[in-house]
Amino acid sequence: MASRMACRTGPVSQVAWSTARSRVPRVLPSTTRSTRCRPMRQSAAVSALYGAVWNTPTDAYLTLGLAHCFEKTDDGKLVDRYIIEPLSANSLECMANGGKTCYKHVFSTTLEQAQSRDKAALPAEFAEARFCEEYETRCDSAARTWLRPHALDNLLGIVPLGQVKSNFQYSVVDKRVLNFENVVDDDDNIKQDLSIDVYGRKAADEAAAALAADGASPVAGGAAEVAEEEEDDIDALLA
Repeated sequence: MASRMACRTGPVSQVAWSTARSRVPRVLPSTTRSTRCRPMRQSAAVSALYGAVWNTPTDAYLTLGLAHCFEKTDDGKLVDRYIIEPLSANSLECMANGGKTCYKHVFSTTLEQAQSRDKAALPAEFAEARFCEEYETRCDSAARTWLRPHALDNLLGIVPLGQVKSNFQYSVVDKRVLNFENVVDDDDNIKQDLSIDVYGRKAADEAAAALAADGASPVAGGAAEVAEEEEDDIDALLA
């Protein structure tokens, strides 16, 4: 439209150019605007939960563990469940040092490959397992722990890239129940020992005992007098 005005009247003035721009159809940008806002709102929601975008390198080293867990059924029985979870550097270091763990196997890969959820790229032991909740976010968090100097210098050899290891202190004695709910009630309260009494309970108990003793003494004295009178009556009859 601006070029058409220029053919008719010569050079386009600033006012005419502004008018021409204001007449550009507004239907076209509306779709683009709504399409662009959706990812922004999603990013804001993620940032509210986990902070800003981390920009972790996609080729960052990452370990995935196959966790042997349990779920409680409606009738109270425990059934086996196998979960694929990312492992942080300090968690794998603890396992390598002999710590007991519910992880049967550990596989090393890259962040990009792990977040693809491609089970074909994982060892056969992982085929029947399911991915943990918030899997992608936890992968990103765990991958960042492997970028720290200590992990880069000392821990990458525990499970070399692309290999699977199973020589850990695997144990399910302390079962990890996925749907366990910890309901706290008054029976869970622990009464503080009097040796570390900080609320003055011992003094309060002693005061209550003293009051009880004072209240009971007249009753005891009255009972003694009644017993003595009964003995005197019996002696009088016998005489």
